[in-house]
Amino acid sequence: MACVSRGLCISKISIWFMKVNVRGFARYVHRIPIKIFSSEEAKKLSNKPSLIFEDSLSDVPVPSKKEQARPKNFAAEHPSRTADKYDKKKDAVLIEKSAVNISKPHVIDAKKKHETNHANQHVKDQITITACGESVVQDIVTDKQTSERKLSSVIQTVKSSRARKASGKILLEGERLIADAMNAGAYAETIFFSDTKLLTTLPLKKYPSIQLYQVQYGKIQLWSDLTTSPGIMGIFDVTKPTNSDIPHHIPLTIICDNIRDPGNMGTIIRCAAAVGCKALITTPDCVDVWDSKVLRAAAGAHFRIKLALSVDWDLIAENFVTQDDTVLLADSSIQPASPIVDEKDRLASNLSWIEREQGPKSKSVEILKEGDIQYRDSSYLDDKSLRVYKKLPLPHSAYDKIDLNSVTSLTLVIGGETHGLSSAAHKLAHEYGGLKVFIPLENKVDSLNAGVAVGILAYEFRRLFLQKKVSDTQKM
Repeated sequence: MACVSRGLCISKISIWFMKVNVRGFARYVHRIPIKIFSSEEAKKLSNKPSLIFEDSLSDVPVPSKKEQARPKNFAAEHPSRTADKYDKKKDAVLIEKSAVNISKPHVIDAKKKHETNHANQHVKDQITITACGESVVQDIVTDKQTSERKLSSVIQTVKSSRARKASGKILLEGERLIADAMNAGAYAETIFFSDTKLLTTLPLKKYPSIQLYQVQYGKIQLWSDLTTSPGIMGIFDVTKPTNSDIPHHIPLTIICDNIRDPGNMGTIIRCAAAVGCKALITTPDCVDVWDSKVLRAAAGAHFRIKLALSVDWDLIAENFVTQDDTVLLADSSIQPASPIVDEKDRLASNLSWIEREQGPKSKSVEILKEGDIQYRDSSYLDDKSLRVYKKLPLPHSAYDKIDLNSVTSLTLVIGGETHGLSSAAHKLAHEYGGLKVFIPLENKVDSLNAGVAVGILAYEFRRLFLQKKVSDTQKM
């Protein structure tokens, strides 16, 4: 911007104001947390003394350059010039604290801090709550520091996927999601809430050992994944079995292959639980089912269906699929391309050679620590043979043309919208007499959302299985 002679340069004025704002920005945000440690970092720092700077304990006024330049005996030499303001003791303390701010941090003894924390943890109030129409007396930790410290320490074990796998704990937000999990028998450990009214919909009587902490809403909002936090969080342990058995209504197992969108995964879990599937299996390439977005999309369905998570294909083939199962691959292509005759012969020749080479050598048995036995098929780890299986043609049919009269159990494999079905899924379908199933589409729409496709297919298979059950009953 041009400058006018004998006037002010507007560009320089703007830069000057910007410098002033930037200079004050650091002091403005110093109260906001600048870093949240992960669980791994927290473990490394747990055995070290905490470092706390003096300016984080109190807002000490920083003396100006003119005041710092004055000698310590300024008040004695000039008693008439505001002796109270420049008192020797006050000036010495001010300079000392200013030096602390600039140079070394103040070290607080970690042992003393831990003892204080341990004493505060016993500060509990017994409160009578009407939860789910029943009067319950609960011990609630209302101490502010204790509750906030507990929240910040526990939240680090559920924020990342790696931390969740290591701790076996998950985070649920909202009254409805927490209540659904508790009613389904999930193991609830800790509840953080801002208002006791949020506890009235929870079945607290079923959980006498649950820990309740009252925390300020602002602290819960700080850790929340939502734009506006509902004011209540629950920590659940998914490694412990649920208190109730999960019934299933149809012999259908769903395998999620390369489902990486949290919304799709949550919708699939919700549909599978609603239709009454036997189990739902995810492969290692799928999104973490305990991710906060997946949990919200599933709306509590995680605890109403049997889940087998991050299972390798060599384990799926030998432990989750039986000889009575028929494997269906959900394919979005209406008219799948078939290889020419010479290509079919070459692929069949390669496949027969691979099967002769592998034979029974690929099967192995493993004994787990719990004493359980699991089987592995290493042929699902051979990329060369998997590529051959993916190119081999499979019979295909529309979903509403399938006949399930001779089928006793069904396994449906659904692939992600981006990567599609893996080669291992094609191998599984070939070994168990499977076929590709598709949903007819109109108006030049090439594919459906994975969650929508599972909903259509699962409810059609449910209708066919129930129809078969009625006909078998009438024959008897």
